[in-house]
Amino acid sequence: MSDKQIALETAAFLDSDAARPWSGRRADAKRVIERFVDACYRGVGKAPWELDGEDVRSVLIEQLPARFGKSDELARITPELLEAYYDHLSTARVVTQSFEIRQALAAHAGEFEQVVKSGRLANLAVKADDPFVHKAEKVGRNDPCSCGSGKKFKKCHGKDA
Repeated sequence: MSDKQIALETAAFLDSDAARPWSGRRADAKRVIERFVDACYRGVGKAPWELDGEDVRSVLIEQLPARFGKSDELARITPELLEAYYDHLSTARVVTQSFEIRQALAAHAGEFEQVVKSGRLANLAVKADDPFVHKAEKVGRNDPCSCGSGKKFKKCHGKDA
C-alpha cells in the first residue's frame, strides 16, 4: 500500500460526516487514522473494511501501538476515532464483518491504551522499504555478450531470453 493511497483514504474520512465532531482536532484525527490504515495494510495485509475481529485485535494490540510513542496523548482518542472511522466506512463501503469489528474495537480499546502507555512497542513500526533499483546497464541484443565470449548477446546468453 502506497503512502498516497493511505492519504486518500484518510482524506475521505476527514471529509465525511462521521469526522465532523473531530473538526477541532483535525490534525490529530488525521495522524491517528493514517497510523491505523497503515497498520492494517502493512501490518495485517488487509484493507480496514476487510478486517475481522481477530485482525482488529492484532492491529490494536500488536501493530498500532508500535506507531505511537510511549504514553502518546493520541492513544486516548484513538478508540473513539476508530468508531467514527468505521461509521464512515459503513456508509462508503461494504463492511462485511462490521459487527465483529465493532465488538473487537470495544473489547480491546483498554488494552490498546495500556500497551501504548507502557511503551513496550513504541516506535517499532516497520517502515516501507524503498524499492530496489538495479544499477547495472542493460545489454542490448546486438551488444557483445557480457560473459566475454565475443559473440553477440542474442547468439550467446540472450538466446533463451
